[in-house]
Amino acid sequence: MCWFSTVSDDGYLYVPLGGSRRGFFQKLVSTALAFSFVCFWHGCHDYLQWWALLNWVGVLVENGIALLLSSAPLHHTIVRFLSPRMQRRGLAFISAFSTAMLILSNLMFLGGIHVSWVYWKRVFVQGWSNVALPMVGFLYCFAQVGLDFDQKQSRRQRSTTSSS
Repeated sequence: MCWFSTVSDDGYLYVPLGGSRRGFFQKLVSTALAFSFVCFWHGCHDYLQWWALLNWVGVLVENGIALLLSSAPLHHTIVRFLSPRMQRRGLAFISAFSTAMLILSNLMFLGGIHVSWVYWKRVFVQGWSNVALPMVGFLYCFAQVGLDFDQKQSRRQRSTTSSS
């Protein structure tokens, strides 16, 4: 553990590898190396390799969607045809699926492949109508609360910054 804390001055691995400030490709390489290091650090078991791959693909998809949605033509179309409320609902809907996959990833890390496979099978294969839909609905509401919290937090920060 002592070696890990001396990897960088602030104790992080992702930022010294390039982080998110050097472009899309560098971000993918940095996240792949960071997840690989965590996998190696915890013993490099097969379930940890799957966990690292699943997380890396999740980051890849999330960043790809963000890049796509921020492209000028698509962003202009979204702003033109969707109200701010509908934009927020779309973001909450995407976040609900992202959180469901995050739960799968954490179950894989903590419980191994068997536990995560049971979750996937019971929720998304066997119980898609009576488990997955209500769960995604709950996660959608949870994302709405999170977006509201973030919005209030940023308003609070702007008001303290402008009054200073």
